Amino acid sequence: MNDIKVDWKGHVEKYQTAMVELNLDFCILTRVKSITYLAGCFVPWKSYIFLPKEGAGDPILYTVLLDTERVKAEGHLEDVQGWGPLKGFFIEKKIQKAAKKTGLYTSKGSPPRIGVELGLDICVTGQMLSHSEALLLEQVFPGCELVDFNEKTERIQFIKEPEEIALLRKASEITDIGQVTVKKELEERPSGKIFTENEIAGIGTLAMRKAGSNYEWTFTGNQEIGSGYRASWTFNGCTPATNKKVNESESLLVDLHSEYGCYLGDLSHNYILGKCPSELKAFNDVYEQLCYTLIDNMYPGNSFEECYQEVRKVAEKAGYENDLFFGIGHGIGCIGNESWPVIVPGKEWGPMIFEENMVEIAAIVFNRPGLGGLRLESPTLVTRKGAEVLPKTPFEVDYV
Repeated sequence: MNDIKVDWKGHVEKYQTAMVELNLDFCILTRVKSITYLAGCFVPWKSYIFLPKEGAGDPILYTVLLDTERVKAEGHLEDVQGWGPLKGFFIEKKIQKAAKKTGLYTSKGSPPRIGVELGLDICVTGQMLSHSEALLLEQVFPGCELVDFNEKTERIQFIKEPEEIALLRKASEITDIGQVTVKKELEERPSGKIFTENEIAGIGTLAMRKAGSNYEWTFTGNQEIGSGYRASWTFNGCTPATNKKVNESESLLVDLHSEYGCYLGDLSHNYILGKCPSELKAFNDVYEQLCYTLIDNMYPGNSFEECYQEVRKVAEKAGYENDLFFGIGHGIGCIGNESWPVIVPGKEWGPMIFEENMVEIAAIVFNRPGLGGLRLESPTLVTRKGAEVLPKTPFEVDYV
């Protein structure tokens, strides 16, 4: 439990306000980020929220039968029901029954306008409405119109409330503790001791669990630990820990993930054990410049394109422009909110601007195969005065 109170009821009201703008009768929400945002608890199974328009009834959360009681006890929605692949529990029949009960659907009335979350997400936790689910809805609501609600979902969760920022700050404090503990263990390692990536992941996880983290949320292998060649692949932004031994004089990146009150922490930090080769040290120095340039350009009114170009200039000047990944940030928030928006150049994303009270993962992925690889991921709050990095772990590489 935590002592930071989020207005979960207000979250429902935000969604219902957006429904009015689209003239929807009800929504069937499937995205993990929507389910977490409205229910206020961890819901790991394939689940759905039936959200009627304002004044027509209360939302209903349908989750897999075996987890119904826990979700009911730990969440903030009063009506939680189980569904499953057996007679009497088919999800489409349960949704049809709810729509009839609220008076939003009758077999003789006009077909309903149903808000659903459509599209693609780079994360497997996206859970956009599938083709099969769409067919089931069209089967029980003949003639219905499925209206994409996904843009509303993204915008509603884009700007963070003060309580959400407080939870993200707490989650970042926890990842700081994880990094401090990892560094201490590396510094105090006995002579001849060689850690594996998995051991380092365990050290960070245990420290964060003790500090209050409930969940290593990432779908990319919990804590991401990469060393040597595993840290150095081109555009390498995914390093699930393995039993590889961490050697001296090679890149070691430690990417830790926490969760507190349904909100997420994501902090990557870089280490070198023993003597650092001079060429790698020079590469690391450029990485640090990239990090500070990124933070300096995350201010209200600046576009993603302009931010990216300023960061790229640093890499170009040092002759490393081909070693910088073009994505320099991604979203963060409640469980399931781990992609949108992505800070990249180009027509689709480049014109987006930084806005006050958005929280974005400042990200630098800087890799040269055969030399080394570094990663910054650090939740960053955009304020009126500029960017505030929530974790306290410094950007500089730690030479242990």
